[in-house]
Amino acid sequence: MNDYIRAFLKSLFPQRCAYCGKVISADRLACDSCQKALSRIDGKVCLKCGRGIKLCSCRGEKYFASQAAPFYYEGVVRNGLHRFKFRKGQQNAEAFCEEMAKTVSERYADVTFDCIVAVPMTKKSIRQRGYNQIDILCRGLEEKLGVRYESNALIKLYETRKQHGISLVLRKGNLTGVFDVPDREIINGKTVLLCDDISTSGETFNECAKMLWLSGAKEVRCISVALTRQTKNKDNIHII
Repeated sequence: MNDYIRAFLKSLFPQRCAYCGKVISADRLACDSCQKALSRIDGKVCLKCGRGIKLCSCRGEKYFASQAAPFYYEGVVRNGLHRFKFRKGQQNAEAFCEEMAKTVSERYADVTFDCIVAVPMTKKSIRQRGYNQIDILCRGLEEKLGVRYESNALIKLYETRKQHGISLVLRKGNLTGVFDVPDREIINGKTVLLCDDISTSGETFNECAKMLWLSGAKEVRCISVALTRQTKNKDNIHII
């Protein structure tokens, strides 16, 4: 979004904290209380699953090279994402994109991305919600990172059960065959930054990365706003 347009909109509507909704000054994205309460993923981090090494949840081989996120999905972060996804809080995207862009720059400092791709929603889901929150995040990342967003690179063919409500075994089968790459030339030979809002087991990222890889992607790395905490896996930790 153009800086002048953003400034104009902020002059019309009060700036609110991205996490609790409290009115704050126009030059801020979060209130002091929420800023202090953010569940950041910092310290020594597993490159593969993106969590702190004490919470590494790597299990089996993945089609993506690594995943990362600035936060764990809990507390004020969870509140902010709920406002973003279910309460028409699209304005919260600016704060999330700022944090995601910083994480990409830090965790993927040695990677040159060719394009950004969104974990897709079906047209039906977009109509029901009224907007596509992942598309909003990707457009924000495009602006902040200077990497082209390929909005039609990956599509979702039909609705599936929500991943967070089913077992790990069922999550794997729940997404099989649901994603597709309609134009392989967009992806062929590219290093892709795959974006979602929340990652739980990583199976959604993995299924999307598989289709991108089968369509010729050189490498896929993942970014989300938040990761859920998982049970530690001591056998497969990749430290950064």
